[in-house]
Amino acid sequence: MVAKAPSSFDLNSTLARDWALQVNTGTEDSPEWVFVRGLSQFAPQSTPTMQDDSDIDNEGYKSQIATAIELTFQGEGKRKGKKEEGKFAQDPGQAALREKGRKMGLDNVIPARCWRTDGVQEAYESHFSVQWEDQAGGNEDLDSFTFTMMSRGKPVEINPVTDPEGASVPVGEEAGGGGA
Repeated sequence: MVAKAPSSFDLNSTLARDWALQVNTGTEDSPEWVFVRGLSQFAPQSTPTMQDDSDIDNEGYKSQIATAIELTFQGEGKRKGKKEEGKFAQDPGQAALREKGRKMGLDNVIPARCWRTDGVQEAYESHFSVQWEDQAGGNEDLDSFTFTMMSRGKPVEINPVTDPEGASVPVGEEAGGGGA
């Protein structure tokens, strides 16, 4: 008899929307974590750099090995904000990413963190270079954007954030015992 996986009727599916993203608009010493709102898609993605390590002993078959990994935060959304006294104030999280995405060098880098909001223990914090693109639209379209945030070095795996203004807690550390 051939082995077969059991039915998955008793497993829960995770929802793609169950993520929160924050950027630090303050400083390292005095962080000001703000949510990036108005997102219609978001996902952290790990992309390995693969190298061929095959040799003549592999009988012509290739062999690949990961030699580096990049964490990216990718998303898209609609430009949103608040209109007060005849002026439009863009969502502060969107504004911070848009501003960083229009700069070069270290002025293009922002600290950010994301976490699942559904009880799945998955969360990351790092410094990211920002690529921001405003999307073209027509007469009946809303302003929209896409972004890719590329990690600078190894990200920190953190516990899902419970205090949106507080420090991140790296996985394995207790809350209140220091943060990233």
